[in-house]
Amino acid sequence: MYTEFSNKNVVVVGGTNGMGLDLVSRLISLNANVIVLGRNIDKPELEEFKPRCEFIKCDISNQDDVEKAFDSIASNYEVIHYAVNNAGVTAPYTDVANLDIGKWKSIIDTNLTGTAHCLQRQIKLISKNKNGAIVNVSSCAGLQALKLQAAYSVSKAAVNMLTQVASIECAEDGVDSYAVRINAVAPGPILGGMNTEENLLQNPERTKRKVAVTAMKRFGTSTEVVNSILWLLGHQSSYITGVVLPVDGGFSSGKFN
Repeated sequence: MYTEFSNKNVVVVGGTNGMGLDLVSRLISLNANVIVLGRNIDKPELEEFKPRCEFIKCDISNQDDVEKAFDSIASNYEVIHYAVNNAGVTAPYTDVANLDIGKWKSIIDTNLTGTAHCLQRQIKLISKNKNGAIVNVSSCAGLQALKLQAAYSVSKAAVNMLTQVASIECAEDGVDSYAVRINAVAPGPILGGMNTEENLLQNPERTKRKVAVTAMKRFGTSTEVVNSILWLLGHQSSYITGVVLPVDGGFSSGKFN
């Protein structure tokens, strides 16, 4: 399964920890050539991956970083086949009336503008070959409003719309370019990241609420999200573009608490 990734060049933005790193590991196991962009590429836990993929230091909220990273990719790789935009930051819990606009801008700069900038460069590279695909990692917070999370919810809702606009723009072959399928996944409460065992134990009431809002009454796993990303990238979803796929245990289907 997923033999289409063998010897293909895949860019993973935000692949140095958590779900992004799990995706990198899975792609390596599928014999893909993986190029990883991240802010911290010197972490000890990345050493085992470095012989098998390339790491490029990049803060996607910084325009110069993005340009330099993709200039390097364009110079070193004849073609890019797939890309995943997983980089993102969360926002402090606060109501709209008391938003820190500086932090608001920081969230938007990374989650939305940074993703848009990466997407812009990826489309130009990937459209050089047939059967290219891109997956943006959004959030269930972009599908339903979450109180005290205005900046994060708005940024992810905008990523969903960005995904759909780009998908219809890239859905057909052009005169000198090929179609690129562009989709998104919208994870719900997933173990890891902010939901480490330590964090969950520190705030049991919040942990209960996170589980209660899902129909399945459990956290998802990184593997479940990675499986969804690979499916959207791969040939089995060849007639799917512009989709925002919830991977959220039923969170976005209704209210459960």
